[in-house]
Amino acid sequence: MRHEHSKRLYAYWNRLRGERSAPERTEIEPSDIRQLLADTFILEVDQRHKAISFRLAGTRLCAAYGRELKGYGFLGLWQEECTLEVLRAITRVHRDHQPCMISYLARTGQNRFTEWECVLLPLLPAEAGEERILGIATTQPVPLWLGTEPLVDQRLQSVRTIAGPPENGAWPWLAKFGGQRDGNRRTESKPVRTVAHLTVHEGGKA
Repeated sequence: MRHEHSKRLYAYWNRLRGERSAPERTEIEPSDIRQLLADTFILEVDQRHKAISFRLAGTRLCAAYGRELKGYGFLGLWQEECTLEVLRAITRVHRDHQPCMISYLARTGQNRFTEWECVLLPLLPAEAGEERILGIATTQPVPLWLGTEPLVDQRLQSVRTIAGPPENGAWPWLAKFGGQRDGNRRTESKPVRTVAHLTVHEGGKA
């Protein structure tokens, strides 16, 4: 992760989950992440209708796309050839509780481009079976034209799984943002498999 807001949200999520694979949606307090809300979103995964849509989206994200994103399909933002790989990443997040980071180029109708970083973090299913994903999308530096020329589509650059902190201690930036976990706790190694050209580190739900 390169962007400070991505690191802050991950640290917050990591602190909430403790020893679990993910926190619950009800544990997230908007006031705790108020400085991040403009870039933050929640996705709803509807297994019955095979749909992934924005449940909530921050004001800066909506302004960047020139529309209210609530209720809009997440895959509809992507170029068609990218949707399968993005769907696979989302599946790993909500099914395997494996956080991931997506890098992509977003384009305006005037063919201006900006590079984005998106972090997707799993949430535990609600009692009603609702499946949600917490996310944040940021670009640095923010171009002056962003918000005046709406983004019309985006092209995937890379998908990376986010592994946990090193066994002998947390990442330095994770501690800085209040998300340090027990660095002395021994962790079991997770199996690794390859999907297409991606390396996937399996995550458990324990």
